[in-house]
Amino acid sequence: MPTLSLLADPAGYRPCTTDDMLVDIPFRDHWVRHFMNHFTMVMRLAVETYGPDSAPRADACYAELIAKLQGMLDNPRQYARLDLLILDALRQDILLAHGLPDPFEGAKARENEASLPLYPQVVAELDSHASEEEALLLAVEGVFTGNIFDLGAHATVDMFKNESPDFLAVRDKLGGTRPWLIDHFAAFARAMSARRTAVGSPPAAGNPPPSYRQAMFFCDNAGPDFLLGVLPFCRLLAQRGTRVLIAANRLPALNDITVSEIRALLPRLQAVDPTLDALVRAGRLAAIDSGNTIPLIDLRHISEEVNHHAPQTDLLILEGMGRAVETNLEAAFTCDSLKLAMIKDQMVALRRGGKLFDTVCKFDKATPALR
Repeated sequence: MPTLSLLADPAGYRPCTTDDMLVDIPFRDHWVRHFMNHFTMVMRLAVETYGPDSAPRADACYAELIAKLQGMLDNPRQYARLDLLILDALRQDILLAHGLPDPFEGAKARENEASLPLYPQVVAELDSHASEEEALLLAVEGVFTGNIFDLGAHATVDMFKNESPDFLAVRDKLGGTRPWLIDHFAAFARAMSARRTAVGSPPAAGNPPPSYRQAMFFCDNAGPDFLLGVLPFCRLLAQRGTRVLIAANRLPALNDITVSEIRALLPRLQAVDPTLDALVRAGRLAAIDSGNTIPLIDLRHISEEVNHHAPQTDLLILEGMGRAVETNLEAAFTCDSLKLAMIKDQMVALRRGGKLFDTVCKFDKATPALR
């Protein structure tokens, strides 16, 4: 798989640069034990998804991963490199080996169905704002709120045991809490408003073109994250003249949404949202395959489809704690970039000087490519 052509320094790019688990013992212990404890829930969901006959496979899968993780604690130097990407890939490989590729399939479907009825209300509220900056702020807060649906984090797993959190109530709590842990919203809003025009209309004489020609949005979770956070935000960008490509996982990983799941959901949303329908039909909003197969993302391994669209992309967006904070927070790109996430792990929060449920809105202007 190719390296993302938008990286400003491909040779120097390193995801997971802040914590080396071969030398950082507290970080290693935290995450290995998290994976051990969390996998109990993963196997419970696997049996729910694949039926009672899958229980022996789930038991064998659990035993193999726990043995591998214990070996990692006992002898970490057996690995030439050890970071969260290695842990994620190990878990995914073992799930595939035991014929349990998508334990979260049922949970994702439930959360999608629970979120669909609220979607028209969320986009109608965005459409009702007379102030473009206020609408943009509400859309960003919606991305933060949706990102709380994360079944890979201890802090949020308990929230989804019996029922979904109230999206609107959670979003309302975020309102007025600025400054965020990283708060570059004002810079992003200025960039968005600097050059814009109406969707589908040529610029009037003397008017500038849209602020961004094309945005590529690497999304995170299913349910309210995608349906009530990501999609309304992307729809808003598309309404302002930007073509938006939503890059989603090729294969399942935890409760991340896949590109095939997005393509199956879009027609249902188009049926209740004429604006979205027009944008999709005009090619101004579409889903593409990121090539990714884990909850984090290593931009040295992305799909040919992503790189095909990269030359026209002048805004890159990475969403979620895994893609935007644990990997790629410091990554530089040859186009403008926006990193949006809610932090749902105590160790990640502490390492960034924050606390649980702090939010990140990091906006960076394009960096010249290193030759």
